[in-house]
Amino acid sequence: MLIRKMWLISLLAFILSLTLAACQGPLFQNLFKEQEWSENYALADGAKCISPEMIDGDLNMAGKTVFPEKVYGRTVYGAFPSAEAEITLPEKKSIRKIVIYSQDLSKFEVLASTGEKGDWQLIKEFDSNTEKQIVIRTSVFTDKIKIRARAKTAPAEGVERGVVRGEIVSLRTRSAQEPEIEEIELYGFK
Repeated sequence: MLIRKMWLISLLAFILSLTLAACQGPLFQNLFKEQEWSENYALADGAKCISPEMIDGDLNMAGKTVFPEKVYGRTVYGAFPSAEAEITLPEKKSIRKIVIYSQDLSKFEVLASTGEKGDWQLIKEFDSNTEKQIVIRTSVFTDKIKIRARAKTAPAEGVERGVVRGEIVSLRTRSAQEPEIEEIELYGFK
């Protein structure tokens, strides 16, 4: 009985020592090694953006998002339209992380092209963002990323006169401004 216990303890000690040795070996370390990020795909030759300042690598330069063609002023429901920024890569890439630097983005969504003309897949939607550096983890294989942002409302610009319940009153007019984005970065794994 005593020999059996000693043998079992020796076997367990041997297995434990093998496990500890394996944990320090290169195979185990490579299994749990933190993944390294690729270079910024948005800086690659041939990458294009509606506003090139958004993908120039310089956080001191900002580019304006643009309203879609033929959309000006308020929509039928009285809201300002969404402004957009689109990045096109020279080839499809597996994108795992998107980093957006902006002071203006509060309500916006990030989309990826599905490859079908005009079809976009929602990656992430933000309702009340306050961050100036937005990091989005994802897993998409695409060559186009789009940011669709609610236009920010500009301060009142001048005064208009209007009639409310028979009285002449002054109404301040407001306009939509395109949000600015300092930089957009796209990364995959090495």
